[in-house]
Amino acid sequence: MKSSGNPEADHWQMQGLLSFQRGDFEQAASYWQEAVRLYDQTKQPGKKIDALIQLAGAYQSLGQPPQSEQALRQALDLSEKIHDQAQIAAIMGSLGNTYFMMGEVGKAKQYFELGNAKAREINRHDILAHTLNNLGNMLTWQAEYREALNAYDESFRLAKETGDQVLAAKILVNAAKTATHWRNLPEAETYLHSALRSLRELDDTHAKANGLIALGHVARIIQSELSSDNKWRLLAYQIFNEAANIAEKRNDWVTLSYALGYLGKLYEDERRIEDALNLTRRAVFLAQQINSPEILYQWHWQIGRLLRSSGDINGAISAYRQAITNFQSVRQEVSIAYRNYQDSFRKGPGQIYLELADLLLKQTDDLTQQIAFQDLLRQVQQTVEQLRTAELRNYFQDECTIPDQGKVLQPEQLGRISPNTAIVYPIIFPERLELLLVRPDGVIKRFTVDVHEQRLENEITSLRNKLQNTRGGFEPHAQKLYEWLIKPIEIDLMAQKINTLLFIPDGTLRTISLSALQDNDKNFLINKYAVAVTPGLTFTDLQAHSLKNAHLLIAGLTESKVDGFPALQEVSKELEIIQKMYGGERLEGKNFSVSYLKEKLVELPYKVVHMATHGKFESNVQESFIVTYDGKLTMNKLEELIGLSRFREQPVELLTLSACDTAIGDDRAALGLAGVAVKAGARSALATLWSIGDKPTALLIPEFYRQLKNRSLTKAEALRRAQLMMLSDNRYQHPGFWSPFLMIGNWL
Repeated sequence: MKSSGNPEADHWQMQGLLSFQRGDFEQAASYWQEAVRLYDQTKQPGKKIDALIQLAGAYQSLGQPPQSEQALRQALDLSEKIHDQAQIAAIMGSLGNTYFMMGEVGKAKQYFELGNAKAREINRHDILAHTLNNLGNMLTWQAEYREALNAYDESFRLAKETGDQVLAAKILVNAAKTATHWRNLPEAETYLHSALRSLRELDDTHAKANGLIALGHVARIIQSELSSDNKWRLLAYQIFNEAANIAEKRNDWVTLSYALGYLGKLYEDERRIEDALNLTRRAVFLAQQINSPEILYQWHWQIGRLLRSSGDINGAISAYRQAITNFQSVRQEVSIAYRNYQDSFRKGPGQIYLELADLLLKQTDDLTQQIAFQDLLRQVQQTVEQLRTAELRNYFQDECTIPDQGKVLQPEQLGRISPNTAIVYPIIFPERLELLLVRPDGVIKRFTVDVHEQRLENEITSLRNKLQNTRGGFEPHAQKLYEWLIKPIEIDLMAQKINTLLFIPDGTLRTISLSALQDNDKNFLINKYAVAVTPGLTFTDLQAHSLKNAHLLIAGLTESKVDGFPALQEVSKELEIIQKMYGGERLEGKNFSVSYLKEKLVELPYKVVHMATHGKFESNVQESFIVTYDGKLTMNKLEELIGLSRFREQPVELLTLSACDTAIGDDRAALGLAGVAVKAGARSALATLWSIGDKPTALLIPEFYRQLKNRSLTKAEALRRAQLMMLSDNRYQHPGFWSPFLMIGNWL
C-alpha cells in the first residue's frame, strides 16, 4: 500500500532546516529527531534517510560525533535496503567526516575513499563536491597542504558546475585557511579574495555571515603571523563588520556575538583596551541571552586578558573563573575541535587555566600574610589540577572514564598519608618555570626559576635523545634540569626528611624520566629519592597497597602474529620468575590473546595484571595500543578488559606494561602513558617511556617484584631499588636503560 505522506513530519523537517540555517543547531536536532520518528511511523524510508542525514549534520555542528555516527549508521542501513546509491555515497562521505571528528583518521580516510568512489561511479558530482571538501579538511589537519588544496580545487569546480554557490564559497574559505596554515601568503591571498567575492554574491543568510566570520579570522591570522601590511587588519575589520550587519538584520545572535567578539580581538591586538572591552562585553551579553557557554568561555577569557592588561587583576581573575566555568560545561565539544589540530590542548583552551594560575601567582608577590599566601597557592594547585583533568579528557576523548573534578588532596593530609613524601608541580610559563612544593607538614611553597620555556624544552629534548640512544653526553642536560627542577627545593626536602618525590609534570616534562636528573656530584635523583609521577592528584587513589594473597595475571608476547611486532625473547624467563615469587595465572604464546585474557579476567578479581609486550602511545589515542598474540588492544579495549577484573568492588592494584614506547618528544603521547592507569581503572601502573629491549627489562622487572614482597616498601621505593640494582651493573649504568620505567599513580 502506498504511503499517504506525513505533513506533520514534513513540517518538522522544514523547521529543522530553518533552525539550522540560523545557527540554532540544538533546536534543529530536536526538530529532525521528531521528523525521523514520524517518517518511521508512516513507513517513508526515503524521507527518513534525509532527516537522519540532516540530524547527523546537526550533531556534527554541536560537536557530538558519536550521535552523528549513530544517525548515519541508521541512514546507511536504510539506504542499502532500498538500494539508494546516491544516499549511500553521501552517507559514506559524512561518516568520513564524523570519524575524522572522533580522531579515527584511518576510518575517516576509508569512508572518504568509499564515498568518493561511489559518487564518481554514479556520476553524482554534487555529492563528490561535499566529500572532497571534507577530505581537504582532513588533509589540512595532516599537514598535507598541497594535497588538501588539490582536493578543494576539484571540490570547488564541481560545486560551481552543480550550481551550489554556498558550498563553493565555503570551499574557498577552507582553502584560504589551509594556505594560511601552510604559511603560503600568495595562495592565501588568492583564495581569500576569491572567497570574499563568492560570499558577497550570496543572499544574506547564516551561512554567508558564518563564512565571513571564518574569513575575517583568516585575515587576522595573516596580519599577525604572515604579513606586517596593515591592509589585512583593515580587511578583517571590514569583513567582521559585514558579518555583524547581516547577523543583526537576521536576529542571528550567535553569529553577531562571534562578529563582535572577534572585532574586540582586533582591538585587543592594537592595545585599544577600552574599545575591545566594550565590544567583548556586548558579545558576552548576546551569548548570555541565548545561553551559549561555548561562546561565553571565549569572551570571558578575552575580558580576562583585557582586564589584566588594564591592571585590574581582581577583575581579570573573576573573568578567568567565569571562562573556566563555561568551558567545563562544553569541554567535550571544544576538545573535539582541538583534536583536529596538531597543537596540543595545553596550547589551546588549556591556556585559560595557565593564565589564571599565572595571575594567582602574581597576587602572591605582594602578600605578607602567610594565611592569605597559602590560600592563593592552594587556588593555584586547584587550577593546575583542573587543567590536568581537562588535558586527560581531551587525550582519551572520554568524559566518562576520567572522573569529574574531585576534592584534591589537601596539603595537611599528605603528612598523615605519607609523611616522607613531597609533591612537586612544575608549571611551565613562557618566561619562567614555577615550582609548587607541597610538603608533608601542610605547607605549600613556591619557587620561581628564571628560564624561558624554549630553553627548558631544548634541554628536555636533548636529554630525552641522549637517554633513548643510551650513549654518553647526557650529563650536561641532566645536571642543568636538576639545577632548575630540584636544586631550588633541596633545602626543604632535606629539612622535611623527604624520601619520595611525586611529580605532576607539565608539557614536555612528561617525555623524560625525572629519576635520571643528576646533581653536580653525578648523583642521580634516585640515589636520593624514590620517584613517582601522576597526571594529577584528582584521579590518584591514595590507599596503601597490599599484595598479600593477591591474584596475579601474568602475560607476555612469546609468540606474535602481528606484523612489525616480534616476540620478546626474554619474556618467558621474566614471567617464570614472577610466577615463582607470587604464583598466579600465566599466559604465553597463543594464550596471550584478547579472547583468553577476557576469559581469565572474568574468573578472578586479579590485583596485579602484568603484560610484557610491545605498546605504542601516540598523540592520537586511536593510534595507541598494546600488542597481544593475535591483535592490538586499544585504550578503550584495555579499559574494558581490566574492568572485568575489578567488578568485585576492588580495582586492580597494579598494571604493569613493559616494553612500551611513546612518540619522541610528544607530550600528548606521554600524557597518554601517564594516564593509562586512570583509563584502565587501576590504582597504579608501571610502564616505560620508551622500549629498552627485553634483556634489561627482564632484569629490572623481576627485581621490582622481588622488592615489592617487602611490605614495608612502597611501590615507588621498590622501583627505586630495582633501578639502583641496574645502576650497579656495569652493562646498564647508563640511565637510558633504567630511567624510562615510571611508577604512575598511586605510589604507596
